[in-house]
Amino acid sequence: MEMPSTSGSWQGPAVEKGARMAKLAKASERLVSCSAADILKQDFEALFATALTGNDMHSLSQMKTWMASTFADRAHRAQAEAIVDQQIAEFISRLEVQLQDPNDPTAPADDMSQAMADLQDSVRVQEKRGRLQMLRSQIEQQELCNKKQADSNMAMSARMQAAKSKLDRDTSGLMAELCEDRFLPTRSAA
Repeated sequence: MEMPSTSGSWQGPAVEKGARMAKLAKASERLVSCSAADILKQDFEALFATALTGNDMHSLSQMKTWMASTFADRAHRAQAEAIVDQQIAEFISRLEVQLQDPNDPTAPADDMSQAMADLQDSVRVQEKRGRLQMLRSQIEQQELCNKKQADSNMAMSARMQAAKSKLDRDTSGLMAELCEDRFLPTRSAA
């Protein structure tokens, strides 16, 4: 293993262009394959023995295969989208330019400084995207809480209105009884 040079730049082993992206793709595929294999290793019969009938138990192996296949398809799609959305290929390309040997006559110095500036810009943009996403999430949560509170307030208002109406009816009824008793002739011993 090579040590850092005295000039402060790292002089690691030379890496072939595109090797980092290939390694990322291989690691991603391994991650999906291992996860799908874990699904296939599950003992569904033991897990669902109490919940399913005998006829349904026969379809568990097909269900397990379908789950693993669906997971793998969706994982591959999600990984491809993430690589595009997060601009991973472009980042790795800029990284490769940055890590080129500065003594290599084919590596222009302007490209390296530009790659470093691009990398810093990319990091700033990603940080801002992360903050923006966090703020959006908080706004959505606050809107949901506000809606729940508004619904609760409306329900409470309806209950209060119903209680007020009942109180008004009961009060009117009592007043009517009192008025009737007052104006009715009293039965006195004649």
